[in-house]
Amino acid sequence: MTAVSIMERLKSETAHYHRQVEQNPYAKAIMDSTITIEQYRAYLEKFYGFLKPLEDQAIRQSFLAETGLDIEVRGKAGLLEQDLRDLGLSEEQIKQIPQCDGKDLPDISTLARLFGYLYVIEGSTNGGQIMTKRLSQFLPIEADRGLQYFNAYGTQTRARWSEFVELLQQSIQTSEDEDSVLHTASDTFRLLDQWINT
Repeated sequence: MTAVSIMERLKSETAHYHRQVEQNPYAKAIMDSTITIEQYRAYLEKFYGFLKPLEDQAIRQSFLAETGLDIEVRGKAGLLEQDLRDLGLSEEQIKQIPQCDGKDLPDISTLARLFGYLYVIEGSTNGGQIMTKRLSQFLPIEADRGLQYFNAYGTQTRARWSEFVELLQQSIQTSEDEDSVLHTASDTFRLLDQWINT
């Protein structure tokens, strides 16, 4: 197995699911500049409801230290909480945001599966740069106020992605693990799309 092959497979084999999740009504409204601040807040709430339970699970995994990933840096739920505060939600309202049920979340119970999930989340930070520029043009929000989730790493986005890719390639050594990464990445796209559209 070559180091490059897993990234090539991830890109090609998840492309359909990736395109699908980008077709949700919120994302389309962002790209055509019609999303309202209320719809944007609802979109962030959807992301929060999906990511928060998964991050809580990830932190509890005994193998997390083996990944070389700093979940404090890679975690996105805290950024979403800050964005939602900036958009006027109270701590109590944030606690009341519906969270995705376990059966509708991807399985991240092994190191390979966790990397599959994170491939989707970390990869989205690249597209988040486009969203940040777009949204700040027509909504009353800025990179550090209301856009922290989409602008997660700011100028460090490319470097953080490169670090993640390197860790993934180092950690995934068998064809079985590679298949697990691919399956979980596809599942993450599919289940996220399902959650956003409910």
